[in-house]
Amino acid sequence: MSGKLSSLSRRLAKIERQLIDGARREELENCICRQLTVADPNKPEEFEAEMNETCPLHGFRRLGEIIEIQYIGRKNTKLDQLLEIYRARQSPRNFRLSQLRQVGLGLKRGCEEF
Repeated sequence: MSGKLSSLSRRLAKIERQLIDGARREELENCICRQLTVADPNKPEEFEAEMNETCPLHGFRRLGEIIEIQYIGRKNTKLDQLLEIYRARQSPRNFRLSQLRQVGLGLKRGCEEF
C-alpha cells in the first residue's frame, strides 16, 4: 500500500511541477521588459514613453542596458532629466512614488520649450 502512495505522490508532484512551469512560461510571455534601449536626445518623448510603460508581469518596466546617444557641444537637458528619473525609479528606496510624480510634473512644466 505504501508503495502505491509513494508512486502516486511522485506522479502528483510531477504534475504540479508541470503546471507551475507552464504558468511561469505563460507569465513570461506577457513580459515587455527590454534588454537594450537607445536614448536619443532628439527624441526624448520616445524615451519618456518607454520608461512610463508598465510591464504586466513586473510592474516596473526594466529597460535593460541604456545606450545614450550624445552629440558634441550639445546639452541634453530633457533626456538627462528623464534618465535621472528612470534611474531613481530603479532604486525605490531612494525616492517615494509621490516624489517621482512631482519631479515628472516639474520636468513637464520646465521643458515645454523643447
